[in-house]
Amino acid sequence: MSNGPTKTAVVLALTAAVLSSAVVANAAEQTPAEDSKPAIELGSPFVDNAILQRQMSVPVWGWSKPGTILTVEFAGQKKSATARKDGKWFLKLDPLEANATPREMVVIDNAGNTVGLINILVGEVWFASGQSNMEWVAGKSMCRDLANTLQRSKEEVPVREYSADIGSSLFLRSRVTSEGGWKSSKQAGGFSALSLAFAWELYQELKVPIGIVRSSHGATPIETWTAYEGFASHPTLQDIAAKIRQSDPTTPDSKQAYEAFYDDLKHWQQKSEEIINKGGTALPRPSLPGIADEWKGATRMYNFKIAPLVPYAIRGAIWCQGTSNGDDGKIYAAKMEALVNGWRKNWGRPDLPFYFTQQQSYGEPDPDNVGFADLREAQTLFFMNAENVGMVPQHDLNSARPTGIHYYNKLDPGKRLAHWALAHQYGKDIAYTGPIYKSHTIKGNAVRVQFEQRGPGDGLIVASKGMQADYQKDPSAYVEPAQETKGEKLRHFRLAGKDKVWHAAEAVIDGDEVVVTSKAAPQPVGVQYAYSATPMGANLYNRAGLPAPAFAYFNGKQLFNEDDPAIVAAAKAEAERKWGKKTYLLPSTLFRDHAVIQRYLPVPVWGHGVPGTEITVVFGNQSKKAVVGEYEQWLVTLDPMPDSSEGRDLDIRCSNGEARTIRDVLVGDVWIMTGSRQLSSELIRKDENEEASPKDLPLVREFRIKTKARRFRTPRKLRMEIGGGKYVASWQPADFDEIGDPPSVIAYHFASRVQQSGVPVGIVTLGSETPPLTWVSHASMQKAAGFEKERDDLNLAYPNTDICKKAVLAYIDTVKQYNRDVATLLSAGAELPTELAEQAPSFPQPYYNQWASRTETATHTYNFCISPLTPFAVRGVAWIPGKDNIDEDVSRYSATLNAYSNSLATTYGQQEVPFVYAQPTAELAPGIGKPMVTHGARVDFGEWPRSLRSIAAELGELAAEQVRGKK
Repeated sequence: MSNGPTKTAVVLALTAAVLSSAVVANAAEQTPAEDSKPAIELGSPFVDNAILQRQMSVPVWGWSKPGTILTVEFAGQKKSATARKDGKWFLKLDPLEANATPREMVVIDNAGNTVGLINILVGEVWFASGQSNMEWVAGKSMCRDLANTLQRSKEEVPVREYSADIGSSLFLRSRVTSEGGWKSSKQAGGFSALSLAFAWELYQELKVPIGIVRSSHGATPIETWTAYEGFASHPTLQDIAAKIRQSDPTTPDSKQAYEAFYDDLKHWQQKSEEIINKGGTALPRPSLPGIADEWKGATRMYNFKIAPLVPYAIRGAIWCQGTSNGDDGKIYAAKMEALVNGWRKNWGRPDLPFYFTQQQSYGEPDPDNVGFADLREAQTLFFMNAENVGMVPQHDLNSARPTGIHYYNKLDPGKRLAHWALAHQYGKDIAYTGPIYKSHTIKGNAVRVQFEQRGPGDGLIVASKGMQADYQKDPSAYVEPAQETKGEKLRHFRLAGKDKVWHAAEAVIDGDEVVVTSKAAPQPVGVQYAYSATPMGANLYNRAGLPAPAFAYFNGKQLFNEDDPAIVAAAKAEAERKWGKKTYLLPSTLFRDHAVIQRYLPVPVWGHGVPGTEITVVFGNQSKKAVVGEYEQWLVTLDPMPDSSEGRDLDIRCSNGEARTIRDVLVGDVWIMTGSRQLSSELIRKDENEEASPKDLPLVREFRIKTKARRFRTPRKLRMEIGGGKYVASWQPADFDEIGDPPSVIAYHFASRVQQSGVPVGIVTLGSETPPLTWVSHASMQKAAGFEKERDDLNLAYPNTDICKKAVLAYIDTVKQYNRDVATLLSAGAELPTELAEQAPSFPQPYYNQWASRTETATHTYNFCISPLTPFAVRGVAWIPGKDNIDEDVSRYSATLNAYSNSLATTYGQQEVPFVYAQPTAELAPGIGKPMVTHGARVDFGEWPRSLRSIAAELGELAAEQVRGKK
């Protein structure tokens, strides 16, 4: 049983007529399918518990049968509208006054149908958007106490939040869902932390209901939240506008882009087939034009999560985003302009207030680590040139964990955002910003910096918020607003001469200016303040305790890295070093220090290098040579050797001068442990009782997988690990000293039984929560009897197969028909149905969900866990399943296990590979059937083991019997 849709039959059956349907025809005629819609449907934000905006016209909209007359009754008003041909109706309520008394909104049509919304309040409504730091919930932030207070309040506080559900769309949508709808303050722990802090500060001052309408999602760039109109009207961003048009089949850009795509797809298949047949791997498949293949592409979150909410009446918008655009530099200012202009145009509010948080500190607090400083400068550039915009610095939050991207203190930034709104939208005499860089003058060795102060808060001071690390012990040590610290010196000012080398500087406040000097820069040309990734303890404030935004200027111009030729050249050189053509020599994953290699069998030694160079491998008295192939792989085979407990070096040298030495290599028996994730997670812990403690096994070494990921779409070869550091596996001795990790239970007890006297044993411990067929290679799947359907699904990912060749042609026809259908509807001015709007057809491929830990798709565990290790000579393979290793359709398990056992010889490049396995009984796994493994030995178990110790020992003894007397 598969855990994902079967693609093969689908793609081969697709024809030009598949997407043409009554849905398309009805939509083109703008006649909604009447039997599938309610008599009265309201726009997405109009649900129970909504808060409506006071003191401005309130749009209300929805859908009904064309020609239907709808009447909305609320707060003594009655307004009517007639549903258009496409079913949509729209009206506006006259401005309302704030009211915290729950009332009902009633919508009635001329056929007598009625919809009622209850518990409707009127107050202030703000839109909130951004990525994960806007998404971050109050209950996991410094807003937790506030949220708990609101949740425990006897009476509900009229602060509510509506959050659009997750999704992305290629084209505009008119509807979006919201799990839970408008949530009350009794659920404040699940609100956006920033939004809650903002709303609460407003409520305390205004004493009217506060509503937040939020659309946010983690790890998203600004482009995805921007309406097309924002890009189209911005002269600097026409490339993005053109890219969006490439996905719209009504435009000339799209026609040209798709014709090129069809040609590219055919060429990809042909070229990849050629490469695979020569021993290489397939090229990356071409993506659909424009944003069609980009889930977070430009406009896509706007289309899905914002457009359905427009033009819900709001006072203004707040924004927290930047991390996913951290490398943008100056262009980010233009993108912010496009974002705001698009929103303002589509809301019909050219002066819509927009307040945003400047990028937070992130990274090690090193003054030479620029980090997000460049992005902050871009945000400042936007802020200084925009109308009805406010910026909230966050560089002074002094996070307890500056290397964590999700900062804990969302409370103070939320309050600062609210102060902008209170001052500008509500006429409150309140400080809302710190001193803003205005200009600077240079006289001799001194730079005098002038500041602009907007609103209350005149006067520069040295002050401190304190450190967040002290907050848990003493909340009074971490404050907002910051408190003056008389006698303290200003920090994080630097000067540079013409050489652009920045030096720490002394800075003193002189009235409304700061005077900056540095003996290291006697003829200053540039000045900066807090211009680094994490300017910990930055302390220039105004008398209201609000921080001065960071700034950096050189030669009279705002500083950006992209304007510095030396920095650009260095970045280019680093990119070339990291990603360009380079000299390298990389042995395969198992050839690392302290390895054990197999005795009495030919031993493949392989890896990657520069094509055309010669590789020499020396071990003992053997020397083998090979030339690196066109696709960067090389392989030599060492002659069979007797066992050896004396560690020797295995030297690998390349003709280009590169060399690698694998130290302390033993020769003995190597066993591969596969199956349950428990194999790699259950480690032996030394007992305090020395007599009961396990003894060291000096000649046993274990190579244990440490990565979280255990599966991949296609075979990995370069190395097993994706990450580095703690995820990199190494050969470790089976001992219990303080160095390295203790051995796993399976490795220790299996090896202690299988080991022959004086013979080294290497245990490679893998494990994943996936059934046997996922451990089978692509090559072996071609011969696996009874799994033809799985093989055909799998072959969609391999361009040298007939299935994939047919799929390419069928897919091109499918995409062409999709574009015809979309063009027909858009040209008619009709709304696209969901199946067309959200996503263009995807190229068919085996099921893969990167967020799920478990899969049943053939080869995916092999691709990650086994492929980077093989070919490799082994004595044998063991299989020990857990619950998750049993197929969902239990009756398949015996057949899939047999397919796995049959694949081992091909996988490891040997004539035979001894196989031992543990088998759940029929009582433990009803329906599992009798074992079908045609070669191998097994032990049965009747309950899922809490520890693998006894199974390991039994399998070790069984394995010893199987290989006894073999060389």
